[in-house]
Amino acid sequence: MQKNINQHLINILLVSLAYIISMILVKSLIVPAQQTYFPAITTFAALIFPLHGVRVLAAWLFEKWSIVYLFIANCIMHLVLTPGADFTIKSFYAWVLVSTVAWLTFEALRLCGANFYQKANSVSTSTWRNLFVIAFASSIINSLGHNIIFAGDILPENSLPTMLAFLIGDTLGTFVCFVVLMLIFRSLRIFRN
Repeated sequence: MQKNINQHLINILLVSLAYIISMILVKSLIVPAQQTYFPAITTFAALIFPLHGVRVLAAWLFEKWSIVYLFIANCIMHLVLTPGADFTIKSFYAWVLVSTVAWLTFEALRLCGANFYQKANSVSTSTWRNLFVIAFASSIINSLGHNIIFAGDILPENSLPTMLAFLIGDTLGTFVCFVVLMLIFRSLRIFRN
């Protein structure tokens, strides 16, 4: 029992750290650069959003537990990076959406006969492709969900560009997340040899 609790705490810590590091990257590098060219969209979506890659990896590795880990990671990230920001019902809905979207996509594809769950010890080139498919499909759901949740805040003329920004940001962010992860794996392999 204690081992399970400790493992869950470690998983929460890892997902939360990945979330916080990714958000710091978004806030310090991506958003300032994007604000110059797309100010109306930048309020709602970054064009490179590696947090989506963290969501996909969490759902792949932890399956249904990823929902809990990601929701807690959102809470911790909020407390660490924006402690003075208001917590609204829209925030809650958005956190539920982003915490479930990757897992729901894995499950929907599994029910359709395409099981993309694969254990980490058997990672291959097809694994990354499959995870990218999950990232893209879950990004569509994520962008639609955010557009519904924040419908009163997004001007009608910015609705489609914001949805596209979510799709692009989640997809490019996932790609960046995967590249960084592959570089880390490669570095660890070099240090082991």
